[in-house]
Amino acid sequence: PASLSPGLWWVLASLMLARVGASSLRRGQSVPHTSILLNLRPSSSHSGLSVESNQDKFAADSQFLGGVLSNILETRKPGVLEVVNRLKQPALKWRETSSFEGQSLKEDAFKELCEQVSRLSPEMMRDVTHTFDHFLALQNVAESRDKMRRLRRRYHEHGDAQTLSDALPAKKDSCTGTMDAIMNEDGASVDQIYKALTKQQVEIVFTAHPTEVNRLELLKKHRDVSELLAKREVLMGSADSTAFEKQENERSIWRGVSAMWGSDVLRRNKPTPQIEAREGLAVLQTSLWDAVPSFMRRLNAVLEAKCQKHLPLDAAPIVFASWMGGDRDGNPNVTAPVTREVVASQRRQAALLYLRELNALRIELSVTECTPAMSALVGQENLAEPYKVVVEHLIAGLRATVAWADAQLQKLGASGDSRPLALMISTSEGAAAQSAEPLLAVEDFVAPLELMHASLTACGYEELADGSLVDLLRRVRAFGMQFAPLDLRQESTRHARAVDALCQQTGVHGYLSWSEEEKIAWLSKELSSGRPLLRRGVFERLGELGMQPEEVEVIQTAALTAELPPGSLGTYVISQATAASDVLAVELLMAEAGASKPLGVAPLFETLDDLNNAPATLRQLFSTPGYAERTGRKQQVMVGYSDSAKDAGRIAAMWAQYESQEKMLEVANEYGFEISFFHGKGGTVGRGGNPEVYKAILAHPQGTIHGKFRVTEQGEMITRNFGDIDSAERTMDIFTAAVLRDQFLQRPVPTPEWRAAMAAMSECSCAFYRSVVREEPKFVPYFRAATPELELGALNVGSRPAKRNPKGGVESLRAIPWIFAWAQSRLNLPAWLGIGKALEGALTDGSGPVGKEELCKMYKEWPWFRTTIDLIEMLMAKSDRTISAHYDERLVPDKELLKLGALLRQRFEVTEKSVLMIAGHSAPAEDQKTLQRSLRARVHMIDVLNVIQVEALARLRAAEKSGATKGNDYVTLKDTLLLTINGIATGMGNSG
Repeated sequence: PASLSPGLWWVLASLMLARVGASSLRRGQSVPHTSILLNLRPSSSHSGLSVESNQDKFAADSQFLGGVLSNILETRKPGVLEVVNRLKQPALKWRETSSFEGQSLKEDAFKELCEQVSRLSPEMMRDVTHTFDHFLALQNVAESRDKMRRLRRRYHEHGDAQTLSDALPAKKDSCTGTMDAIMNEDGASVDQIYKALTKQQVEIVFTAHPTEVNRLELLKKHRDVSELLAKREVLMGSADSTAFEKQENERSIWRGVSAMWGSDVLRRNKPTPQIEAREGLAVLQTSLWDAVPSFMRRLNAVLEAKCQKHLPLDAAPIVFASWMGGDRDGNPNVTAPVTREVVASQRRQAALLYLRELNALRIELSVTECTPAMSALVGQENLAEPYKVVVEHLIAGLRATVAWADAQLQKLGASGDSRPLALMISTSEGAAAQSAEPLLAVEDFVAPLELMHASLTACGYEELADGSLVDLLRRVRAFGMQFAPLDLRQESTRHARAVDALCQQTGVHGYLSWSEEEKIAWLSKELSSGRPLLRRGVFERLGELGMQPEEVEVIQTAALTAELPPGSLGTYVISQATAASDVLAVELLMAEAGASKPLGVAPLFETLDDLNNAPATLRQLFSTPGYAERTGRKQQVMVGYSDSAKDAGRIAAMWAQYESQEKMLEVANEYGFEISFFHGKGGTVGRGGNPEVYKAILAHPQGTIHGKFRVTEQGEMITRNFGDIDSAERTMDIFTAAVLRDQFLQRPVPTPEWRAAMAAMSECSCAFYRSVVREEPKFVPYFRAATPELELGALNVGSRPAKRNPKGGVESLRAIPWIFAWAQSRLNLPAWLGIGKALEGALTDGSGPVGKEELCKMYKEWPWFRTTIDLIEMLMAKSDRTISAHYDERLVPDKELLKLGALLRQRFEVTEKSVLMIAGHSAPAEDQKTLQRSLRARVHMIDVLNVIQVEALARLRAAEKSGATKGNDYVTLKDTLLLTINGIATGMGNSG
C-alpha cells in the first residue's frame, strides 16, 4: 500500500470502509474490521485524510493515526511492520470467515496465526507486541475523539437553544434531558427540581486499586495526541486555516506518536503508596481543575433555562475523595507516616493551584467600590483597592500553607518541589504576608471569597462577580483545601486486636474471646464515660511499653483523626465488617486518640453472609446506648461489590446487594437514622462496574440513594472518565443527572414472583459457582495454569500485594487479579459462572419458580434485572471460547484439568444461550452499536496479542522448569508477556 498513489490509496481505503457492516462478533459469523485500514498509510506526498470527506470520521482518524505509526515503524523497525501485517492476515481471515463458508477455513486461519507466532524470535515477539499495544492505544484515542464528536452534535439538538439549555447535550442521561423528563414524565415542579439539585451530592472516591496498566507518562502522551487530533479536525474543516498550521499540527502528532513508540511501556519498579497517590490523582490537576468550574457553569445555565434560578454558590453537586495513601487494608506499605505525607503533599499541591488562580484574580479585581461589610474586613486605610487587599491576604495565607506543608514533608523525610509555584507568584512582602497563618480550614478560605462576591454584586459588578471569582468558589467547594480528602480503611480484626492490646495495658484481659454482647456492652460503657482508657502520655508510648508493631500502627492511624488539619480525612471504612462491635471499636480508638470530631465510620459488608446479616448488624448498632447521639443519627454503609461476587458469584452477589440495601434502609427508617450507601464498585462487570452509569444508578432499590451517592472510581476508569476535560464534564453530567432523576422516578416494584425467582436463581447460581471455585480440587491448579495469574504481580501496577494472605488460595486472592487473569484469557469467568445453571431450569423444563415468559417480562419491566442481563451480555461479547481453548491446549499439562476447562466453556455456551433467550437477541450485545463497532475495529489485534501471550507463557514456563532463566531470551520473553497483558487490557478497555 505504501506505493499506491494518493488517489488510488484513498479509493482502496473507501472500498474497505464500505465493507464495515453491523454484523456481530459471534463465532462463525462474518466480522468486518475498520482497523484493517491500519495497514494503509498515506504516502509522503499525501498529508492525511481530509476531515471534510463524507467518509466516517472515526475511520479516518483511526487510519490516519495508524498511518503515522506505520510510517514511524517503517523508518525505525521496517522488519517489525512487515511481521505485524503478516500476522494480521490470518487473524482477519479467522474473524471474517463465516462458518457457512467453511469451519475448516476458520480453523486453518487460526492455526496459521499460531504457527506464525511460534516461529518468532523473543526479540521480534516483543517488538510486535509493543507495536500492537500502540495501535490499540491510538485506536482508543480515535474512539475517544469520536465519542466527543458525537456528543457535540447532541448539543445542537435542543428545541430551545436560545434559553441556553444547550449548555449540556440533549440526552436522557444529561441534566438537560433529565430535567425535561422529571417535568414531563414525573410531573415535578421547577421548585422541586431546584430544591433537589441544590441539595444533592455525588462523591467520587478515587481508589488505589491497581488496574491502570499504562504509565502516567504514556497517558499524558495519549491525551496530547487526542487534543492535537481534535485540533486537526478544526484546521482541516476551516477555510481560514493555513497550510503551515496544518503541517505544524501534523508534525506535532507525529512527534507525539513517535514519543509514544520510543517510551518504555512497562513500570520497572513497584510504586510506593506516595507515587501511587501522585499518579492516581493527577487527573485532579490535569483535567478536573478546569472541568469542574466549566461543568458548573453549564449546569447553572441549564438550571436558569429550565427553572429560572441560579445554582447557589455553596452548592456542591460533585465532590472528590481518595483512598490513595489512606487504604491500608492488606497493604503494609501504607502506614501513618505515609498518610501524613500524602495529606501534606496534596494540601501543598492544592495551595499552589489556588495561588495561581488568586494571582490572576488580583489583577482582575481592581474595582474600588465595595459594601460596608467589605470595608470592615479590609479597614479604612485599604479602601483604594479593597478586593486586591483581600486577595493578597489569601495569597499570603496560601504561601504559608505551602511552607507548612514543606515543613511537614521535611519532618517525614520527604520534600516538595525544588521550585514551588508560590515563589513565582509576586506579592507584596508586608507585615500581613510575614505574619500570615496557613489556610488549613476551608471556611477560612471561602468566607472572604463569598464576601467579595456579595460586595461586587451589590455594587453592580455582577459580571465580575460571576467570572473567575465564581470559578474559584466552585473549585473550593469541590476540592476543599485537601484536594481529595483521604478515607482511612483497615480490616476489622486489626481493630479488634488493637482494642485488645489497649485493654491489656489497663489490666483488662480476654477482649478477643468475649461474646458480641459483652464487647458491645464494654465498648458502649467506655465510649459513654468520656474518660480515656490510658493516661495522657501513655498512649503515645505504647510501642515502648511492649505493644506489637501491628497494633501500634492501628493506633497511630487512629491518632491521625485527631492530629491532621480539618478536612484532611473523609470516612473511616472497616473492611470485612461482620458485627456492631467492629464499628464501636473504631469509635473507641478515635476517642482514645483524642479526636474532637471523629470521622464517620462505615462498615464494609463484602461477603454474601455479611450482606445478608447487615440489617441485623445495623439494628444492633442503632440500638446501642449513646450511638445515636454520638453520630447525630447519620450512618454511612459501604456495600462491597468485588469480594461479594468473588465469594458467591455474580447473580447471587447482586441480589444480596439489592435486598440488603432495601432491608438496611428499613432498619434505618425504623430507628430514625439517615443512612447513605457507599458503593465499592470496580471498573469491570465482575467487580460491580457498569459502563452505563445512568441506567445503573436508576436500577438501585427505591429510596436507597435519596440525593446522596458515594462511589469508588478506580484504575483505568479514572483515566477513561476523567482523563481529559471533555470526558470529565460528561461524566459529572451523567452522575448528576442520574442522582437527580432518582429522586423523582418511581421504579417498578419487584413482584413476589420476581423476588421468589431471584431468590431461587441466587441459591442455585451460588451453589454451582462455589462447587466449581471452592469445592472442585482441580480448579485452583487449572486457574493458575490456564491464565497468567501468577505472572500478573510483575506488572508493578500497584503498591499492595495481590493477596491478603500470601500462602492462601483463591479465597485470599484479591478481586482485582482474580478478574484481571480471567479477562486476559478472554473467558471472563467471574462475570457469568453459575448464571446459566440458574436460568436453564426456567428456560428449558419450567422447573424454576417462574418460566421463560416471566423472565422475559422481568427483563422488559424491571430496570435492575435488565441491567444485570445486559452487563453479562456485554462481557460475553468481549469473550472468546476459541482463544480460551488455545490457552488450555498450550498451557494446561494435565488431562483432568483440560476436562475442567472444556466443561467451563460448555457452561459459557449454556449461559450465553440463556441470556440471549431472555434478552431476545441473536448475538451478545447486538443492540450496543458503539461496542460492536469498537470490537470490530480492534478484536483481531487483541487476538494476535492473546496468541503471543500464550506463546510467551509457554516458553517462560518451560525455561523456568528447566532452570534456563539467566539469558537474554528469558528477560525478553518476560517483557513480551507483560506487554501482552498491557495490550489486551488496553484493547478490551478494562483490566480488574
